[in-house]
Amino acid sequence: MPKVKKTKKKARTKRNARASFEPSFFERVGAIVSRYTLASVAGVVVILVGFVAILWAGGYFGVLAERAGRLANAAAISAGFEIRKVTLVGREKAAPDEVSNALGPLLGMSTLALDLEAARARIERLGWVKSASVTRLLPDTVNISIREREPAAVWQMSGRLKLIDDGGAVIRDVGAYEYASLPLIVGAGAPEAASSLLKSLGAHPLIRQQTAALIRVAERRWNLRLRNGLDVKLPEIGFDKALNTLSTLEKAQHILDQNLEYIDLRDPERLVLRRRGEQVSDGARQ
Repeated sequence: MPKVKKTKKKARTKRNARASFEPSFFERVGAIVSRYTLASVAGVVVILVGFVAILWAGGYFGVLAERAGRLANAAAISAGFEIRKVTLVGREKAAPDEVSNALGPLLGMSTLALDLEAARARIERLGWVKSASVTRLLPDTVNISIREREPAAVWQMSGRLKLIDDGGAVIRDVGAYEYASLPLIVGAGAPEAASSLLKSLGAHPLIRQQTAALIRVAERRWNLRLRNGLDVKLPEIGFDKALNTLSTLEKAQHILDQNLEYIDLRDPERLVLRRRGEQVSDGARQ
């Protein structure tokens, strides 16, 4: 009999253990609700992503952004931020209509809606303009300040003449008799190559005033053709020093007014002069 009692106790223990591991009714219901909830959320996300993709492909976001921009612009204008005046400072040679066209229609638009950087970039694409700034003067004024290029030479290329500054930037096309007092630069790519020489000539006004042309020789060095027909042969490297020497000789001896065919400054240790009518060896012709 004792053995039977022990067996029943063990059976009850096993049933209780199995019952403790089986989920209750409420737990089963909660699991089912959770699965359906997650599935519903995932479905909503998929639908939203698809909807956004359709709007993007159809350009609706751009339309909405444009409408929002118009509304913001109208609100700013209603608040008094309307462009009523545009001021321009620093303009001397650039045509006013060119600046106006670069800016586009400003009057009547919102002061706050103006893209200052884009406006500045458009103005700086004008040939005469070296740099520009565009600022708002709230509530109703836009101020443009420009710094213009200084003409330094006329570049001749393929039968056309272009005005350039000392950095080689093209300002505009010119006629045959415009800016005749400026030196003429001849050759492909010459403006960029002549930039350093033009800046050096700026430090020697006596030489620059008498220079009629800058002639590129073998795409590696320069000759100065003066207005009296005198050629000055400059070295490939170190033309600053050569111009200093020439400037010193001009101040001391008025060498540029003498009856010379050329002055050869290519050798820093030896100055070569050739008077008109003298014979010259083949080695000195280059």
